[in-house]
Amino acid sequence: MVQAAADALQSGGQRYDVEYRVVRPNSEARLVHSQGDITRDESGRPRRMFGSVQDITERKRAEQRLMAQHTVTQVLAQAATLEEATAKILQAVCECLVWDVGALWSLDKEAGVLRCVEVWHKKSIEIPEFEATSRETTFLPGIGLPGRVWLSRELTYIPDIANDASFPRAPIAAREGLHAAFGFPILLRGEVLGVMEFFSHEIRQPDQDLLAMMATIGSQIGQFIERKRAEDALHHAQMELAHVTRVATLGEMTASIAHEVNQPIAAVVNNASACLRWLAAQNLEEARQSASRIIADGHRAGEIIGRIRALAKKAPPRTDWVDVNETILEVIALARSEVHSNAVSLQTRLGDDVPLILADRIQLQQVILNLMINAIEAMNAIRDAPRELLIGSTKDDSHGVVVAVRDSGPGLDPKSLDRLFHAFYTTKPHGMGMGLAISRSIIEAHGGRLWATANAPHGAVFQFTLPIGREKVA
Repeated sequence: MVQAAADALQSGGQRYDVEYRVVRPNSEARLVHSQGDITRDESGRPRRMFGSVQDITERKRAEQRLMAQHTVTQVLAQAATLEEATAKILQAVCECLVWDVGALWSLDKEAGVLRCVEVWHKKSIEIPEFEATSRETTFLPGIGLPGRVWLSRELTYIPDIANDASFPRAPIAAREGLHAAFGFPILLRGEVLGVMEFFSHEIRQPDQDLLAMMATIGSQIGQFIERKRAEDALHHAQMELAHVTRVATLGEMTASIAHEVNQPIAAVVNNASACLRWLAAQNLEEARQSASRIIADGHRAGEIIGRIRALAKKAPPRTDWVDVNETILEVIALARSEVHSNAVSLQTRLGDDVPLILADRIQLQQVILNLMINAIEAMNAIRDAPRELLIGSTKDDSHGVVVAVRDSGPGLDPKSLDRLFHAFYTTKPHGMGMGLAISRSIIEAHGGRLWATANAPHGAVFQFTLPIGREKVA
């Protein structure tokens, strides 16, 4: 207060309008707004100050609570995981509500204890011993502030932890000047998932509005966790369904895949027989060439089997730098026999400047394979015209990479375009109606778009875009 008044007098003005903080004898801090007039003599020296003083603590606290709740809501809306949100929530509460230290305790269900997983404090303070002790300590239900909150499932407030016999970290907190504290549970349908606690260097009495707001924030965090669990469950279900669809597609191609694998195996047998004949004739050069061809055919068979295993394998998504053109050629190699057995003329038009993209290679193979098989099956009804399939890739400055699969089949019914990518909608007699729906979800998960249009003069075009993303780091 003395400093605020001194600043007002030295400013040389005729009025003053200041806010300052006062500490009562009971150590309670209050915020005060003072304004008024200053009379000065002819030389400009102040002669008298008169005005009003108003306690604005409650108004300031209400503003701080609104700001804290707004900030926490924004953090939870933008964060992908609780781990990402935790430090930001602790910081928001401390800065908006003027607390000095915040910590998150997570429930370890297997051990049956609470563990400290995050501590945030203002840069202006140092609490090395308290932070280290908190990170090394675990609490059972009812023990310490986190344990008491866990057991009661309610917010707990301590005006001064130095005088609280049930606060095990009290001696360390006292040495580092921590006094007031409160903790609240993170609840999900009545189950405690964790506890957040906050500390101040001041002795503070309980603020009922603050306690109510923090209980609301605890519920918000619980709802955030529930939403993320639901999203994870949905993602897992989508991956399971995508795997089933891949296996079903491979099942439809069993005869073609068997033929594709038999070709290099038959070549291995033929070259092995030739090698034996050349050895019997003591023609080592011809025998060496036959052995080299055996190795090449063996690698070819291994590559085909490897592609099949990759598509059939049940593995989590893996994002890496992917060559789109190479991925297209891998799918074509896998479906070559399907193309030939259905008398389809396949052509490629792959751009030379198509960049690498960040994507899951197996998922992209699944999309391209699905679009290829759909196109081949659509052309089965064509009897009096060529069956032509064109797969192309280009770089597009506005969309990134564009892949197009064009066929010369009967085309698309304009009335069904809106439903084409809906789950369980199919135009095939024995179709599942999931291939295009899953393909669209895969492309959208990569930040792209999948759509269908008519092909000129007849047939259909299925195209998808993939964003280029960040520059690859050398």
